[in-house]
Amino acid sequence: MIAVRLSPEIEARLEKLAKATRRTKSHYIREALVRYLGEREETLLALARIETGESASSGEAAWSTLSGHARIDRRSLAMHRAIAEKLLLNPGILEKAKENIRRWRRQGVNEYCMEEWEVILAKGVDEVIRFIRSESEDATRLRHSTPFAGVLTPRERWKFYEKIRA
Repeated sequence: MIAVRLSPEIEARLEKLAKATRRTKSHYIREALVRYLGEREETLLALARIETGESASSGEAAWSTLSGHARIDRRSLAMHRAIAEKLLLNPGILEKAKENIRRWRRQGVNEYCMEEWEVILAKGVDEVIRFIRSESEDATRLRHSTPFAGVLTPRERWKFYEKIRA
């Protein structure tokens, strides 16, 4: 059994929801945890390994068997999943990505992908997170010209590069 301490505001909201839907508060807490773990568990564990310097899991070690482009794409996906977790904790990162694009435009960089990124970034944090975690062709292509430069620390980035070489 787990006891969870909630703020009075969250407790009141949960109580109101439970009464209105005739479900228990435990039902909603359980549902939220299952959804949270389902969406974030793999990424959170990868971030924890990065922070603690643990070795890569067997699935990550298999990266070394991938061809050059596939390896780069997997690394980029893993890095963007870490960025997505940071976005969840700090939605202000979205503004940093928009500022990167504005700065690149001032510097004369005018790639079509920046227009695509601007459209995606304008959709808000939830949609951006969904997109950068996606394995779609568009997401894979656009991750190669990401506006999220500077979001991961040099140490975090280096850990991803080390995993690829392993």
